[in-house]
Amino acid sequence: MTSRRELKNYAKQAMSGKYGILILAFVAVQALALISSMISSALFPGEETIDIVLSYAFTFILTLLINVVAAGMNYMYLNIARGKAYSLNDLFYFYRHHPDRVIVAGFFMAVLNLLTMLPYTIYSNANLPGEDASVEVLITWLYTGAVLMIVGMIVYQILVIPLEMTYYILADKPELKSTEAMKESLEMMHGNFGRYLMLKISFIPLMFLSVFTFYIALLWIFPYMAMTEVMFYRDLTGELKVQKEEEERVARDYVNPMFDSYSQNEQPQEDQTHPQQFWRVPEESVSYENEDEQNITDSTEIQNVQTDMDDKKEQNDSSPKEEEEDNEPKPWDEYFDSLKHRGIFVIPRRFFFQLLDKNTVY
Repeated sequence: MTSRRELKNYAKQAMSGKYGILILAFVAVQALALISSMISSALFPGEETIDIVLSYAFTFILTLLINVVAAGMNYMYLNIARGKAYSLNDLFYFYRHHPDRVIVAGFFMAVLNLLTMLPYTIYSNANLPGEDASVEVLITWLYTGAVLMIVGMIVYQILVIPLEMTYYILADKPELKSTEAMKESLEMMHGNFGRYLMLKISFIPLMFLSVFTFYIALLWIFPYMAMTEVMFYRDLTGELKVQKEEEERVARDYVNPMFDSYSQNEQPQEDQTHPQQFWRVPEESVSYENEDEQNITDSTEIQNVQTDMDDKKEQNDSSPKEEEEDNEPKPWDEYFDSLKHRGIFVIPRRFFFQLLDKNTVY
């Protein structure tokens, strides 16, 4: 079960770099709904009961046709979430693939909307204040109408939430009939009603904050909500779980080789030759016929080694260490000779140099 935060993160990742086409698709659907309302008001401008009934009936029919385009937008969002090819042409997908099934499912949801909003519709039209109505009457009419509208919207959401996966199911399983798709949606939402309701409620703060942007932020908030709902559907089908497991597997495949190479470098390489053994030449094994021959050979080698060592010692002892005398004239020899010729008492040279010695203390 994926948390709301994770669902929204997946939605943001899927929408990254695609905000332009998502907003354009949302604006196209809303523009069609606005145009249908304008056409209905233009065709039935009267305030008579018959005009109001005909206006609502015409708007109802147009809403069913536009709902097919809205279902196509859900199909486009589903393709984007799955990383498949997508385009604005996806808006008309269900017009090419059993539009009647979307119309039947949309008709049932539209009837639910009409019934839940009927008290508000009747009250707002039957008790419409006149031009000479007081401020208190006008405030009472606005307050009562707002309460009825909010209650109707809440009741409609409670009734329609179990059916909101119908269009996604028809997109994945076009062979199903509308009633079968709605039944599967009911089964899918069983036990997940509260999760989905809390997911929708979590977007209310963003809608309030859009007031500070003059509702321009709704162009991003509504596609964001729709993409998050797509992720919720993928979570119910288990598709999102498979995607998460695949991402974890790819991450492990990327990280594990790095750790494996590091651990291999850290392990001692026993087969390497010790640095001190680089110059060693492998000794050839010598075979002997008997043990006596081997002992004679070993003793002979030992005597040869001992003889070589004695010869070297004698050479070192016999070589005299001759010290080279320095017979070159020194600068002070001339000075001492001149004193000698003058008859001056001369201090022995050895004593003179002792005086110059730094270690001599007077």
